[in-house]
Amino acid sequence: MLCDAELFLECDCAELIAKALSVDDPAWCRSEGEGKIVRIKIKTERVESLLSACEDYFRTLRAAVNALESLKKFEARGD
Repeated sequence: MLCDAELFLECDCAELIAKALSVDDPAWCRSEGEGKIVRIKIKTERVESLLSACEDYFRTLRAAVNALESLKKFEARGD
C-alpha cells in the first residue's frame, strides 16, 4: 500500500524554511518553498513512516516559525 501526504504552510519565509527542512529529507520526502508556501511531500509504503515523518516535520516547522518570530521581535527592538 502506498501512503502519501502533502503538508502546506503559508509564511513570509517559505523558501528559507524549505531549505532548512530539506537538509534532513529522507529519500521518500521532499520539502520545497515557493512564494509564501512551504510544501512537504511524503510518499512511503508504511503508515508508521508517514505518521512519524509528519510528526517530525510539524515539530521542525514549529521550531522554525518560533525562531523567525523571535528574530523579527529582536530586529523590531533595534538592538
